[in-house]
Amino acid sequence: MHRIVILLLILTLTACGQKSGQRSVQETINNANYFLGLAKTSEQPKKSEYLLKAGTILAQKAQYLKAQETFSFLNPEYLSDTDKESYYLYYGLSLLNLSQNDTALKFFKRITQPQQHSIDWQITYRNALSQAYLNDGNYYEAAKIRIELEDLLLTEQQITDNHQFIWDALSQISEEFLKLYQTDFSDPIINGWLDIAYLTRKNANQPEQLLHALNLWKQRYPLHPANVQMPEELQQVANAKLYKPQQIALLLPLSGRLAAGGRMIRDGFLAAHYNADQASKTIIKVYDTAQNLSPLTTYQQAVDDGADFIVGPLTKEAVEKIAAQESLAVPQLSLNRADNSPIMHKELYQFGLPIEDEAQQIAKLAIAKNHQTAIVLAPINEQGERTVESFNHLFTELGGQIAEVQRYDNPQEIKLIVKRLLNIDLSETRSRTLEQITGKPLEYVQRRRQDADMVFLSASSNDARRIKPFLDYYFAHDLPVYSVSRLNSGSQNRQLNNDLNDITFTDSPILVSESAEMQQLRQQLSEVLPNINSSFGRLFALGYDAYTLLPELNILQAFKQHKRQGLSGKLSVTPQGRIERTLSIARFEKGAVNEVIAADTETKKVTQ
Repeated sequence: MHRIVILLLILTLTACGQKSGQRSVQETINNANYFLGLAKTSEQPKKSEYLLKAGTILAQKAQYLKAQETFSFLNPEYLSDTDKESYYLYYGLSLLNLSQNDTALKFFKRITQPQQHSIDWQITYRNALSQAYLNDGNYYEAAKIRIELEDLLLTEQQITDNHQFIWDALSQISEEFLKLYQTDFSDPIINGWLDIAYLTRKNANQPEQLLHALNLWKQRYPLHPANVQMPEELQQVANAKLYKPQQIALLLPLSGRLAAGGRMIRDGFLAAHYNADQASKTIIKVYDTAQNLSPLTTYQQAVDDGADFIVGPLTKEAVEKIAAQESLAVPQLSLNRADNSPIMHKELYQFGLPIEDEAQQIAKLAIAKNHQTAIVLAPINEQGERTVESFNHLFTELGGQIAEVQRYDNPQEIKLIVKRLLNIDLSETRSRTLEQITGKPLEYVQRRRQDADMVFLSASSNDARRIKPFLDYYFAHDLPVYSVSRLNSGSQNRQLNNDLNDITFTDSPILVSESAEMQQLRQQLSEVLPNINSSFGRLFALGYDAYTLLPELNILQAFKQHKRQGLSGKLSVTPQGRIERTLSIARFEKGAVNEVIAADTETKKVTQ
């Protein structure tokens, strides 16, 4: 018995030793430094073989800079044909992740026999090659490679990720080219992907037709990979709800201090309603929120009256009170945003004309135009603070710098504030100091600061007419000036607006778009609504767009990349239900407003 125990102990210790030894060997094999050490003491061809192994390990561990350096010492002429392809793959993979896409693509294209390698190797190769094509703007080739990769994938997560990549790539291709790529000679799987991308793009503005087209596609391709396991966005679209309310409650202030704005939104909403095909099938009931102390009273009255969709209320405080409820009785599109609501409701959509969106759009535009350092001028009020905060946050997040922020309270002090903003006051102080030191009057030239390359201005049109001439007078005439829509009062007085020349700003298409359709609409509206060209025109656009968006809110929410052209801007819906606007970019030139970037302008490449 004693001998058996000893024997078992010996066997256990031996097994442990073997496992430990095996683990030690495996760790050595996976250690790039081990092969780098061997390479230092070896001659060719072993030297290049060891460098290949070290570089491959580093690339697989995402240490791309070290991998690139290792591969740079390798001479591929000493490698076998199979090893050369591994060299091209992992050197290219490292370059791809170091933002050297063109060079990486050249390496990948040298690989001619990927099928001779392991399954994992082939997956890595096709993933990297497709990403390089995507970065290069060749979206069709990127998608095609991933479609062909499908047969090699084993896990559900791999297939899910692959389908998402294919869908994202195809979503970049224009409707025209999606149709062009579909041929009788193409693989039916490829044609199926192209077909579903085409029909979603073609019917994007027609939600009812889109859902019908998706159902027909499912019938045509019952066993297609995208039908068996749809990309997340496509699945959300297919399952999206098309809102067809029978009775809409419109909650607006129609009396009191906000009455004028409330009535303009109402007019826009009703104009869209009577212009719609389903006008006779839908009842619109308008409620004056100013008649009740609590917005919840008006809300509950609308629900009790049978509303199956609510639009409004208008003020942020009212929206936040309604959003704070544990549940909502019916779907709702608010006309402002609830910034402080702790509850997220699935069918609460939030629209509005937030100045923050405009400030952020200017920040993106400034960075796109290679501005690096901004000086900022704004009034001391709540809206000015929100505008400046939004611009500064995104501008710095995108790599810009804020050199200085100046705020004014009284328009009479604008001259002094502009001098401070441009450091003219420091120039004057230096001159006085030198005169005191020398005891003699000096001739000097005022100089503005040289560290800024743009001005961001949050000001009304009246204040801006004072500010811009002072900017020009104090030598900042060459600094680009950017602002937001409150700069544009809608005045057609060119002589008055000459002081705003060269200021670039955001605004709703209803006020500044130069498209023939929008100009005709403005002309027609101005005959019945004379103040359509003022700030009230933006509220009319808000009401109009609220009505036209309503049926397809759920579908737009599923379409992450899709935007719908409206009177208030190009509109999209976030996963959280917020409607975001891309506005037109306009500039004052010779006292008149000229649109320089249309709200529906696409900046990304969509033709490949």
